[in-house]
Amino acid sequence: TVARLAGIGLYGGTMLEGGIGTAATAHVCATFADLEWDTELFGPLLLTEEVLREPLVYRDFELQVPTGPGLGVEIDTDKLRSLQRK
Repeated sequence: TVARLAGIGLYGGTMLEGGIGTAATAHVCATFADLEWDTELFGPLLLTEEVLREPLVYRDFELQVPTGPGLGVEIDTDKLRSLQRK
């Protein structure tokens, strides 16, 4: 990658994104052979509610990259609707 050629160490992190944003970031981070500064994709673990039908899977201190179509996650539209501000 350009960053590697420039001697820049990469870090894969998010802030407090929910499962959708974290899944997207996991897919991007998975494309790199090496992330010198690792990753911290724990945003969904800090939230009290989630809009995914199935939560992201964390095992052995790692986020498992979703493998389904698209980002690998499915949105619970009923849950999303219930969180809508009116």
